[in-house]
Amino acid sequence: MISVLLVDDEPNVRHGVKMMIPWNELELEVVGEGEDGDDGYEKIMSLDPDIVIADVKMPGMTGIQMIEAAVKNGYSGKCLILSGYSDFTYAKEAMSLGVKQFILKPVDEDELIEALKTVRSEILEERRDKLAMERISDLMNEQLIHALLLGDTETISKSDMSSYCFRSYDVAVISFSDDLKMEERNSIQEAVRKRFDGDGTDIATSGLSGVIVMIFKGWSRQRIMEMLTKFSREYSGKIFITVGRTVSSPDRIKDSYHEADMLLNNRFQYLHYGVLTEDVLGHEESAPPDISEIVDQIYAYIEINDTEKLDASIEKFRIALCGANYSAEKIKVTCMTVIMEIRARLVKSIGDKKTEQFINDDLINGIGEMSSLFDMIELMKRTLRELSCAHFERTTKSTMERVVQYIKSNYSSELRLEMLANIFGYNSAYLGKVFHQYTGENFNNYLDGIRITEAKRLLAQDEYKVYEVAEMVGYTNINYFHNKFKKYVGISPLSYKRRCKGDTADGTDGEEE
Repeated sequence: MISVLLVDDEPNVRHGVKMMIPWNELELEVVGEGEDGDDGYEKIMSLDPDIVIADVKMPGMTGIQMIEAAVKNGYSGKCLILSGYSDFTYAKEAMSLGVKQFILKPVDEDELIEALKTVRSEILEERRDKLAMERISDLMNEQLIHALLLGDTETISKSDMSSYCFRSYDVAVISFSDDLKMEERNSIQEAVRKRFDGDGTDIATSGLSGVIVMIFKGWSRQRIMEMLTKFSREYSGKIFITVGRTVSSPDRIKDSYHEADMLLNNRFQYLHYGVLTEDVLGHEESAPPDISEIVDQIYAYIEINDTEKLDASIEKFRIALCGANYSAEKIKVTCMTVIMEIRARLVKSIGDKKTEQFINDDLINGIGEMSSLFDMIELMKRTLRELSCAHFERTTKSTMERVVQYIKSNYSSELRLEMLANIFGYNSAYLGKVFHQYTGENFNNYLDGIRITEAKRLLAQDEYKVYEVAEMVGYTNINYFHNKFKKYVGISPLSYKRRCKGDTADGTDGEEE
C-alpha cells in the first residue's frame, strides 16, 4: 500500500479530497493530515509518506517552503500541489523540488485521480528498480562471501576486497530447527539482517545448506558472543549458532567457517547452549561411558533415594556422552539401553506393574524422538527422581537400615565397604565401625552370610550347577565360594546339594560341578 499525507489549512478541502478519491481501489492509504505548513512538515518527517498532497498558500510555511524544508532533511517522496491561478508563479520553484504536478482549485476529481495514478506508477516502478538493484547487490555480496568462506580469494578483485581491511574476522553459522516452517525461517533471516547487517558484518543466507552465515569484521570476541547469545535466547528452540575461531586475515576466513561448520555436527549434544564454540567442547572431553558402571551408580542412588546424587550421576553420564563423539542415533540407543537396564533391575526389586507407572515403552520410544541430549537427560532425571521418591523415599529409617537394605538388594554385585561409604557419604572406616555396632558383624562377614544363605536356597532347588550358584550370589571365583560355603555350612556346596536331594553320598572337597 502506498501512503498519502494531506496538508491544507482548510478542513473542508481536506475532507473533500478524502471523500472524492477511491483510495482502496487505487491501492492508496491516507496516513495523516496536516493543518498548515508547520504541522505538515512535522507530519512529513514523522510519517515519511510516499505522496504529499499540499496547498500552496498556508499560514506559517507555504506549501513550497514546507516541501523544501522536508527535502533538505532527507524526504524523497512525491508531491502534488493544489493551487489557484494566481499561485502559478510558484511552479518553477516547485518543479525544482520534485513536485510532480500542479492541480488547480477547485479540485477536479478526474484530474486528481489521474495525477495519483501517474505518481503511483512512478513509485511502483522505482520500487521495482530498487528491489532489483538490491538483489543484484545482495547476489554480488553473497558471491564475495561464498568465495571467502571457500578460500577462493584469487577470484576476488581488489575493489571487492576494500571492505576487508580489519585486524580480526569471526564466522558464525546459524542453523534452523528441522521442523521450523519456511515463514518462520524467513522471519528469522530478516531479524538477523536488521540486527547485524551493516554494522561491520557481512551476511549470506543462501547456497550454504540452508543456513545463515555471518562474517564479523573487527568485532571483539566478547561483543560477538554477547550479541549472539542474546539473539539465540530470543529464538530458543528454533535456531542453533556455532562460532569459529578468530582469524587475522581475509584469506583465513575459510578456517573460521570450517570450524563453525564442523561444530554443527554437535547440535544434538549442545543444542541447549544456544551458541557453541570449540572452547566448550574442550571443557567436556571425557572417556566413553561405561554402561554397566553408569547403571550401577544411577540405580544405587535410586534405591537410597539420594536425588541430588542421582541428578549428579545422570549429568556425569551426559558429559561422558558429549565427550565420546557419538552420533545422535548412538546417543539415543545408549540412553535407551541405560533406561531399560534400570527398568530390569527395578522389576526384580519392586515388581513390573509398579515400574510400568514410570518407565514404559512410550517413555523409551519418546527418547528416540527427542531433538536434543539435554531434553533426554532432563527427562531421565525427572522420571528417575519421581520413581525413587515413589518407591524408595527416605522415612524415619536410620542410615544403617538403608545400608543393610542396599546390601540385601545388591548382594549379587561386587560390593565393597569403600563403595558403600561413597554412595552414602561416609568415611569408610567410620562406616565400618558403625555398621559393626548396628549388625554385630563386620561388613564382609555380614555380606558372606547373606550370600551363603541365598546359595543354600538355590542349591536346594537343584536347578543350577554349583559354579552357576556361585556367580548368582556374587562369587566370581569357584574355589573361594567353595571355601566360604564350607566355612559357614560345614560341608561343601555339592555335598549340601546332594543332601537336599536325599543323596547321602558325601562329596569331596575337590569336587567340581
